[in-house]
Amino acid sequence: MTRLTICIPTRNRQTYAMDAVRHMLASPRDDFEILLGDNSDDPAPLATFVAEIGDARLRLLAPEQRTLSLRSNWERMPPHARGEWISFIGDDDYLDPDLCEALRVTSLKVPHVDAFTWGRSYFIWPDARGGREITKIPTGSHLVHMDKKDLMRRMFFWEGAKDRPACSFGVYHGALKRDLMERIRDAFSDRYFEHANVDYDNICKTVMMADACIYWERPLSVFGACKASNTAGLRDEQLGLERLKTFRAENDAELEAQDFPFPIELGITASVAHTIEWFKQRYGIELTGWEEGFIKACAGNCETETDRAVFERKKAAYAAAIQAWRGEAALKLFNPVYRYRADVPKFLGHAEGNLSLDMAIGDAQTAAEYYKIINGMLFPVRLLEGRLAE
Repeated sequence: MTRLTICIPTRNRQTYAMDAVRHMLASPRDDFEILLGDNSDDPAPLATFVAEIGDARLRLLAPEQRTLSLRSNWERMPPHARGEWISFIGDDDYLDPDLCEALRVTSLKVPHVDAFTWGRSYFIWPDARGGREITKIPTGSHLVHMDKKDLMRRMFFWEGAKDRPACSFGVYHGALKRDLMERIRDAFSDRYFEHANVDYDNICKTVMMADACIYWERPLSVFGACKASNTAGLRDEQLGLERLKTFRAENDAELEAQDFPFPIELGITASVAHTIEWFKQRYGIELTGWEEGFIKACAGNCETETDRAVFERKKAAYAAAIQAWRGEAALKLFNPVYRYRADVPKFLGHAEGNLSLDMAIGDAQTAAEYYKIINGMLFPVRLLEGRLAE
């Protein structure tokens, strides 16, 4: 039985996708498959790679006659998935096939589980680093059955948000049962992904449609950021604007909500907010009381900036948008503080359930190599069933 389909949509970043696939196929497991959705200009590299690998666990969707939008490339993949569960990652990310074991054990404990996610870990590829990069990985190993009402507050009311909603239940770096994906498609305009911001579009729908959401504290994947990624654009103002321009040019869906004066160019908070507001407008969902949480997240977005000039520009732009949107009363809730201190050494070590370490640990060159290193530090996936039986 194929328990899991790992979907990897890719466009002109074949070498990154190949590295992730090679490491995944090194697993002896036979209950997962990898589905590559190639949207590249040249179909030859991945076609040759898949043919040479000759592994039945790897399948390829070749490029179509015309270049697809990111959304359309994602949309064509679920119908080809054979797994009971589906997960998406980026081509510069990594996902551990042992997720299959976590899904098996979790399903035994919670038979109606249909949405599963895990702790976050991040890796900036060496080609995208400007200097030393310190990151945190969670070290807990508890399975948590999340309250859907709490998830909705996190997602739609921005409860506990820093610069984006603190809700990660979706198919991107999460796993959804195929049945849930199909129910989402049937309930929302006969598409798996409607909005151009596909990951947050899916999270909105998952928290509304899922029967049971289970979170495992232990990381099972790595969010990678290579030089060519959109994520890298979040770290460089000019690069981010260039990537967004390309995204707009290739986009085939609505991107901005109506009467919401926050340019998505402002940053991740504005971009996610447009997705949520578009979803609410599209389906007639009216909510009040979420504004303060969102405004605080706007401040959090500003506070991620390390360059003082960029911080001040972003602060002024968000302030102008907030005032135009809700006036002076709302603007009083917006109080970002420039917090970056180049003179303060970054902490390394374990504290408050997180391990802070240098991304260059073990001279990891790829997201897969990095995961292999941290995997040896974390709770063994194979022991999860025994731990739950105690």
